[in-house]
Amino acid sequence: MKSGDLLVESSSLKQSEQLLSITKFGDIPVTVSAHASLNYTRGVMSSDEFLMVSDAEFVSELEAQKVIAARRITLKRDGQIIPTRHAILTFDTPVLPTKITAGYICCDIRPYIPNPVRCFKCQRFGHTKTACRGSSALRPRCSEPGHEETICRKPEKCFNCKGNHTSYSKTCPKWKLEKEILSVKVTKNISIQEARKIAHDRTPKTNYSYTAALTTIKNPDTPLGPIPTPTDPKPSTSATKK
Repeated sequence: MKSGDLLVESSSLKQSEQLLSITKFGDIPVTVSAHASLNYTRGVMSSDEFLMVSDAEFVSELEAQKVIAARRITLKRDGQIIPTRHAILTFDTPVLPTKITAGYICCDIRPYIPNPVRCFKCQRFGHTKTACRGSSALRPRCSEPGHEETICRKPEKCFNCKGNHTSYSKTCPKWKLEKEILSVKVTKNISIQEARKIAHDRTPKTNYSYTAALTTIKNPDTPLGPIPTPTDPKPSTSATKK
């Protein structure tokens, strides 16, 4: 791992318990601990029947089904917090259950895909403001430093894709890519590095630059240049003896 730690995947509970009891590897002292996120899963439950149920009640009533945490999804409207029919449940298991039973009600569980984390200081994805190493604070509207966001009247510009929208816009192609990475990570239960590689491999690649496209839009008569065509494969030089 990037931290220098070694990630070991076990095939059974017995193996996990044996690994956690290790204090030395040969003559080298080691510390073994469960991974902070790969051993847990989060899912979303949606039901009108549980609108008045608190987060603590969810945990106490569903403890036998390995629920260790719960959080109601809320909306803020006109300054008021409004609870929704959706709740995020955290399970003490690496495999997300497909259903939970509460009384006589059986509810489907779907994977919870979080939104990408964006730094409120440098506007980049993947870390928070407290962990930011950037030297200057950029405004999310214009991606420039030196003024307050509340008085910013500059044109919208995204720091991550340089498009004409704010850095927090969900229409941003970079935001969509980060969301796809998180979706792959959750659904396949893999590390963020593995998920990033898969998501990047899925993303269509083109040699047609944004600058060239913009030039063509402004000047429709501008030639695009020759479009390469696939060449025929070379004939085999090997001969078959008769």
